[in-house]
Amino acid sequence: MNVHIDSFTEAFLGDGAFVATVADAVVGPSRIAGRGLFSSRARKAGELLAELDGQVVEWEQFPKVLETVEWNALTPELLLVRPLRTSYGLINHSSDPNVVIDPDGRHMRCGRGVELGEEFTMDYFAQPVPEAYLQLPEARVLRGER
Repeated sequence: MNVHIDSFTEAFLGDGAFVATVADAVVGPSRIAGRGLFSSRARKAGELLAELDGQVVEWEQFPKVLETVEWNALTPELLLVRPLRTSYGLINHSSDPNVVIDPDGRHMRCGRGVELGEEFTMDYFAQPVPEAYLQLPEARVLRGER
């Protein structure tokens, strides 16, 4: 059985749907990968984009969460997981991001000013991600490894 975050999202919300957690943002084709999240207005550095929620999970107890649900790292051991795709899950990786997550792991904000129509991006490796994530094929691709 191939279960992933879009399986849950499609079952509960419909194909291509997501829970909107970033105001004044739209989904569109991304030059980075697939689809991305874009700002529908100019934003200032430091502006709060979203409060991240979910269930706090020790990933070692549930290692499949690293590959099947949306999450952000609170510590290398603890993840804040969400079973349905949210706006956060549409933000693509960049080594020159315009979005950051506060050290508390629960607040996402603009790391610099964002222009109208600009794609939101974040450095996935700026979080305290588990070492096991760094070994996954997804992380290798993001780092430019083959």
